Amino acid sequence: MNIHMSLCVPIDMSPLFVLKMYIRWHAEIEMAEDQEKPTTERRIHVLPVELLDRIRAYQADNNIPSEVEAVRRLLSEALQARDSIDDIMKQVAAQFKIDRDLRNIAKEVLTGHTRVNRLEIEDNCVRFGMRTGDAGSISKDGTMQVGTVDDEGYFRLGENWPRARSWTDSPAPELDEEIPF
Repeated sequence: MNIHMSLCVPIDMSPLFVLKMYIRWHAEIEMAEDQEKPTTERRIHVLPVELLDRIRAYQADNNIPSEVEAVRRLLSEALQARDSIDDIMKQVAAQFKIDRDLRNIAKEVLTGHTRVNRLEIEDNCVRFGMRTGDAGSISKDGTMQVGTVDDEGYFRLGENWPRARSWTDSPAPELDEEIPF
């Protein structure tokens, strides 16, 4: 056996065959590496003792098994508290690309969201309202709309999402003080 490019090949094999085998082997390794992309990443952060005490108290109060999970939940809630209607609609759209089941979209994105306070699930549509009065919906065909919801729970939806970008959305170009002619 002759060892060539990390492959064991008999001497009587043609160089073209060996090259094809090497390319196939290399392609399989690259595909395996692409499929193994991590969904989490390890980080180390230095935190003040007072903050760690508050995190541990939150962990104990909520019967959370690990400090890491308590930190994950606190970070998630803090980030959700900043979400606008557009942020939530982006999350809904991303989930729709993964799973077109409207109930699963509601479960994965909306039910645990801290800013969502109203949710209606029907066979062909999911509507949600936010504490801010903003509202959104997605239908079975992927059509998305935004609008408002009032205190009685009445949805006023009608503006398609993503919103069409208009010329008023972009800043006006700066005009030179001098006319160039």
